[in-house]
Amino acid sequence: MVWFVVIGEGRPATAVLDAIIAAPGATIEALIVEEPTRSPLAGFAGRHGIAVFDKRHITSVCQRFTQRPGEWLINANSTLIIPPDVLDLFQGRSLNFHPGLLPQYAGLHTHQWAIRNGEHEFSVTVHRIERKVDAGPIVGQVRFPIRAEDTGLTLFSRCLTAGAELLSHIVAQIIRGEALIDVPQDLTRRRLYRHRDALDDRIDWNNTAVGVMDFIRAGNYEPFASPTYVARLDKIAGFDVKLLRAIKGGATTARPGTIVDVAAEGPLIACGDGAAIRIVKANDGRRVMSPERWDEYVSHLPIRRLLGRCEVQIPEHRRPAVNSN
Repeated sequence: MVWFVVIGEGRPATAVLDAIIAAPGATIEALIVEEPTRSPLAGFAGRHGIAVFDKRHITSVCQRFTQRPGEWLINANSTLIIPPDVLDLFQGRSLNFHPGLLPQYAGLHTHQWAIRNGEHEFSVTVHRIERKVDAGPIVGQVRFPIRAEDTGLTLFSRCLTAGAELLSHIVAQIIRGEALIDVPQDLTRRRLYRHRDALDDRIDWNNTAVGVMDFIRAGNYEPFASPTYVARLDKIAGFDVKLLRAIKGGATTARPGTIVDVAAEGPLIACGDGAAIRIVKANDGRRVMSPERWDEYVSHLPIRRLLGRCEVQIPEHRRPAVNSN
């Protein structure tokens, strides 16, 4: 018999529970979640007779359920940092699902950073848990392309799907008694991304057009709230414009940050590489920015104003009329 304590939520945790429940010779001692009264997994666990506990009690729960040799701890889609005394209880038999490529993308919101950094490929990783975050030996990794249309939400969703499959495969290996192959991480290539590093929603218009478009789509979690930022323009006359999608708009000699034009599709804004982007999807917190709303937004801008970090010039034909009386 192989015993498991599972931590987590969502698809990866569900996949782990399903794999253990379906396998002969395996059982789930406890499920640890964020908030048992609000967790979607609590009902699932209850139907299968699995005890559910709050993550705040992880130490006491694990002390209670680690009385048998060979017990495993599986962290499946939880940001909980496992206390050292809990890791000691499992003696190397603790695994973490990380929705990112290790060692290059350790920490939080790494899928957003991969888009922002212009990566064309990403990965999910399962590794042994050590005291240093996301630094233990890798026991499984799956790579997949980042699509041009991926947003922060869609790439994260694809990470969860890939992670669920990878975790199910590794749990099945454990249950069959197969040894996991450890691949030590090259920690000289490690970069740790922290939550606070991903909260700045200001656009650097000195960036390339592709870089600005990637920044915008990485923060797009519609129809849900982003866990970090949504790219924005300056708040003018009550407008709090959030940008969700942009496309290439051709070459321009205008200074970075200049609103070159406002067409029916949205404004054309110059970037730092001599190219412009067209904002084709945005909202003001209440509704989608229509051509009329864009005209209204532009009409409130002074002739020259800082937009994010760069100067913006309103096209002559979009400037508000001046009354000479």
